This record gives sequence, structure tokens and C-alpha cells, in this order.
Amino acid sequence: MDKKNIALVLAGGFCSYMAIAAISKGSGVNSEAGAVAVVMIALVWATLAGLFFAHIITPKIGTAFGNFIYMPLEYLKKAPEKIAPVKGMIEQEKYPEAIAALNEILARKPFDPAPYLLLVEVYMDRLNDKNRTAELIEKYFRNPKLKAVPENVEMLMRYSDICLEQNRPEPAIALFMAVLNAKGYSAPERKSIGLRLEALIAKKSCL
Repeated sequence: MDKKNIALVLAGGFCSYMAIAAISKGSGVNSEAGAVAVVMIALVWATLAGLFFAHIITPKIGTAFGNFIYMPLEYLKKAPEKIAPVKGMIEQEKYPEAIAALNEILARKPFDPAPYLLLVEVYMDRLNDKNRTAELIEKYFRNPKLKAVPENVEMLMRYSDICLEQNRPEPAIALFMAVLNAKGYSAPERKSIGLRLEALIAKKSCL
């Protein structure tokens, strides 16, 4: 059993224990209102336990809920990074300052999707450095703790644009296929990825 499922089993076991404890405590309650309150508390704990165990049996159930549980501890402890000031730097065309600020954020929280995508946008849209953009995206998708987030799809599309422009669809095809084999993406996201993959394959056949 992997670490994710172990965490879910432990959490589910704890919730089950709390549900049983609530029921046991409620056996000594004499008032009707008190008994109803105890039942409601027990139901809440039982529902949480069911969500944890259901996700183990059928991963599609409670994916978002499970992703919250899986979130690395450092991401739960730290407040979200503020990137609004960096966006202001970009609008003022202070690109070196913006890049430095984004790299500082990523030094604290490597591969954080929002600042990482913003860094990609600076290099691609503002500096027109396609090679550096491609390197950044390739590095991002080598992250062993990569989560299925919307920013991934945006970076994939940008990467495919670069590869198509440079007449080298092969690396993009490989990356798209790897992402399609990963779990956690929504049906619309998978459809978008699949359609772009078809375009990449068609491009390859023409070369």
C-alpha cells in the first residue's frame, strides 16, 4: 500500500473511531435533543470515514477531497505566496525584477504551479525566449510530486506551440502521452490534451 492509501486508511480509521465514540457517549444522554445532536455528530464522522475509504476503493470518488489530504505538509503549513506584486512588476515591464521575485518564491515552494506558470509566461510572452520556456516546462513536468492542476494544461499547450513552431513534435507527444496516463485531470482537460496530441501526431506525420 502506498503512502497515499496509508494516510487515507489512518484518517478513515480515526473518523470511524470518533463515530463509534460519539454513539457510545450518546447512549447515556437522556434528552431527545441531546440524542439527536449526538446522532448528527456520529453521522458527520461516519461520512468522513466513508469518503476516505471510498477513495481507496474507487479513486474517482472524492478526488478533490483526496488531493487535499495528499497535499504535502509544507503546502498546508505555509500561506499561499502573494504574486500580485510580481504581476505589477510585469505590467511595468520590470522583467528582471519579476523573474528574481518569482525565483525567490519558487526557492521556498519549488514547482508551485501559479508562480511557475507566471515565470513561463514572462519568458514566452514578454521576452520571447522560447528555448528557456521549453526548458522550464520540461523541468516542471519532471517533478515527481506533480499534481493534476489547471496550470499544467496551460503549460502543456505552450510547450506544444513551441515544439510545433520548431518542427519537433516528438518531445511534446511524449509529454502529452505521459500526462494523459496520469490521474486527476477533469474530462474537459483530458479532451483538450487529447485534441492537441492528435494535432502533434498529425504534424509529425507531415515531417
